[in-house]
Amino acid sequence: MSTEDENVSRIAFLIAFVLMTLGAPLALVAGPKDMNAGVAVVFAPWIDEATAMSRVGAAGGAVIRAGNLGFISVAMPDSPAFANDIRKAGAWLLLDPQVVGGCLTETDS
Repeated sequence: MSTEDENVSRIAFLIAFVLMTLGAPLALVAGPKDMNAGVAVVFAPWIDEATAMSRVGAAGGAVIRAGNLGFISVAMPDSPAFANDIRKAGAWLLLDPQVVGGCLTETDS
């Protein structure tokens, strides 16, 4: 393995470590209290809005609206297995849309 490959591997590991370190506490604090009241589904940042919405539908959820960031969709689960199915479809986090709503809105300044 070349030095350049080792550097790329270290950077990828560092990014994954930081995302997991920040994501775990966020999921505990802002996780959905009641899945039947809706859930904000967060995908990887490179997932576009259409793909995110399609994945929500395929996992048994109805899209209520898109988040201000294309990789976030607010959904209403139609199935008790939605949380498991949407994670299999690539969701990184499931959050309470009421808790994170202020963080996901744009302000006019």
